[in-house]
Amino acid sequence: MATPEIPLNSSSRGSRPASALWGGPFVMGLLLTVLGVLALGAVVWTSFVSVLFYGAALGVAGILEIVHGFRVRGSGPYLHFVLGGILSLLVGVLVLAQPGVGLVSLTLLLAAYFLASGCFRGITSAMDRYPNWGWDFAYGVVSVILGALIFFRLPASSLWVLGVVVGVEIFTRGLSIMAASLAVRGVLRREQAG
Repeated sequence: MATPEIPLNSSSRGSRPASALWGGPFVMGLLLTVLGVLALGAVVWTSFVSVLFYGAALGVAGILEIVHGFRVRGSGPYLHFVLGGILSLLVGVLVLAQPGVGLVSLTLLLAAYFLASGCFRGITSAMDRYPNWGWDFAYGVVSVILGALIFFRLPASSLWVLGVVVGVEIFTRGLSIMAASLAVRGVLRREQAG
């Protein structure tokens, strides 16, 4: 028995795939933006969830690396993978067992990153003096100040720093996905109009 064909006009045929190209990513970006706002509203909770996620990810990565090491035992540097996996597993377990210590360690790592990247950016921009070098120099100065503030306020800063960084990252990622999807919508509308 043949199924009857449903006639589709050209506007309904073109609009559904076009909206699917930008609509889904826009909704995902909107949800990420809301999640970023929630994460920034509860930075201490976000910090602890982030460090627990980091510890769990290290543990899983360590187990997978150990398994991979034994799989390539005859054809590759299996001891390298096994020892690296054991180290990742141990650090992951330690972070999960002592999340406060892991949080302070990650905050110290972030402070060192801000200090090092700020010094590097500031020194290279001042030495090279390329067009608009002042913006990079200002970024470097702000990064050094931020790293120093985080470092000198340890361990209290560890309660909020990681949560703020994660919240801002999620928020800006959501905004960028929404902006990109709106740009796709604009291109599609111009193509349909032309």
